[in-house]
Amino acid sequence: MLLKQYVKFICQSRWITCLKNNSIGQLDYLKSIVDSDKIDWKYKDKKTIIKYLDEICTHIADSCSPVTEVTINKIKESYTLLEWNAKYTEILRKNGECMNCHQLLSRLKLSNEEFESLQHNVKEKLIVGSDLFLKSTPDELETFLKFVEKTAPYDVVLDALNIAYVAKTTFKDKLYLLSYAVDYFAERELKILVLGRKHMLKWGQQSWRSISKKSFTFFTDNLTQDDPYFITAAILSGSHTDFVSRDLLRGHRFVLKQDKLRNIFQRWQWQHQWKLFSTRRGLKIQSPLKFTPCAQKNNGVWHIPYEAANASAEGKVNDGVPDCATWLCMQPNSKLKS
Repeated sequence: MLLKQYVKFICQSRWITCLKNNSIGQLDYLKSIVDSDKIDWKYKDKKTIIKYLDEICTHIADSCSPVTEVTINKIKESYTLLEWNAKYTEILRKNGECMNCHQLLSRLKLSNEEFESLQHNVKEKLIVGSDLFLKSTPDELETFLKFVEKTAPYDVVLDALNIAYVAKTTFKDKLYLLSYAVDYFAERELKILVLGRKHMLKWGQQSWRSISKKSFTFFTDNLTQDDPYFITAAILSGSHTDFVSRDLLRGHRFVLKQDKLRNIFQRWQWQHQWKLFSTRRGLKIQSPLKFTPCAQKNNGVWHIPYEAANASAEGKVNDGVPDCATWLCMQPNSKLKS
C-alpha cells in the first residue's frame, strides 16, 4: 500500500512540482495509477512498486522542474522503505558530478525532432505575428529574416545591449565589454552575429568598425524589443548555435502554450546560453551547463532536484538554474541489483 498512499498524498495535496506549470494532465496521470482497477496493490512485489515509483519520477523529470521539499521527503521515504540508498546531495556545477555517488549527470541534448519542433514554432510565430514576436514592424521583420537567411548559420549570437549593460558607467565601458565578448569568440574562429539597437551606434564609431570586422551585425529600431530577434537568429541558425545573454528569457518561455515546448525551450537555453559577468577579478564569460539540471536516471540511479522550504536567496545569483546544493540521489542497494 506504500505507493498508493504516496500517490494519494501527492494528488490530494497537489505538491507535485509540475502543477506550478498548470500541467493538470500530470496530476490526472498519477490519479490513474492509483485508481486503476487493474492494479491489486496488496500483492505487488518490491520491483513492481519500484516500477510505478519510477513512473512518478519520470513524470517529474518530464516537468523539468524541481519538486518541493515536502515531496522530495516523501520520495526519499518511499525508496528507503524499499531498501534503496537515498541521500541528499550536491551537484557540482562545473561538471554535473554528484557528491554522493560521484556519477556525472547527463547533458540531455535535444533530439532532431525536438529541435525541429522548436524551430517550426519560431517560424510559425513569426509568420502569424503572435504575441511572442509582435514587437516589430513588418518591414523590419522582413529585413531581418532576409539578413539571417543570407548570413546564417552562426556559431554564436550576441545580445549586444544585454552584454553592454553589464557595465553601469560610460558608453566607452559598455563598448569595451561588447568588444571583449566579440574578441573572445573571434579568437576561437567562430562565426558571430552581434544583434543590437540603432542607438548603440552613437556610442563610438571606431569600436563598431572593429566589431564589424570580426562579426556580422544587425541593429533593430530603438523601440523594438530585441530579445525575440536574437532568440530567432540563434534557433533558425541551427541546433549548434549558441547565444550570449544574461536574460533569463522567462517571459518568452511563458508565452509558449504547450508545456512540452516550454521544456524543450528551457533545455535548449541551458545547453546554449553563455553569460558575461563583471567580477572583482575582472570579466568572466560563463559557458553553458555541461549537464541538464532536471531529474534524470543514469545507470539505475535517480537524481532529483528540489527546492528547500526555507532557502535563502541572499548572496545567490538568480540565473534560472535549479540550486545545485539541493538534490536527492537514490540508488538500489547491492541485493536489489543482484
